[in-house]
Amino acid sequence: DLNVVNVSGSGDLSLSGATIHTVHQISDGNTTPSVAGKTILKTANSTGTDITGLDDGAAGQIVYIIMGDNNTDFTDGTNFQLFRGLDHDSAQTNDTITFICIDGTKWVEQSRSDNT
Repeated sequence: DLNVVNVSGSGDLSLSGATIHTVHQISDGNTTPSVAGKTILKTANSTGTDITGLDDGAAGQIVYIIMGDNNTDFTDGTNFQLFRGLDHDSAQTNDTITFICIDGTKWVEQSRSDNT
């Protein structure tokens, strides 16, 4: 069973055990998915879709995206700063990409993995 506990306080906090995050599905065709309160997302695009940014981020937030398809690309631009300033057009099912939010709107690529 999964127990959910709300905690508030100040000062040092010590926790033990595993941190489990929900995998949130990105809707088919969504080019700027919301990441509010989310850490792990998974794509499910049925046709070619270029993700151009992430909405509702917070400075310092890290987001992991799992490819659930072979149809998702990431476009370097205003909201995304990708590796070497290049679009990521080669992601395949089970590959991952990780972003960290700089200021609530700008996301920089932290890493990616090729698991094909």
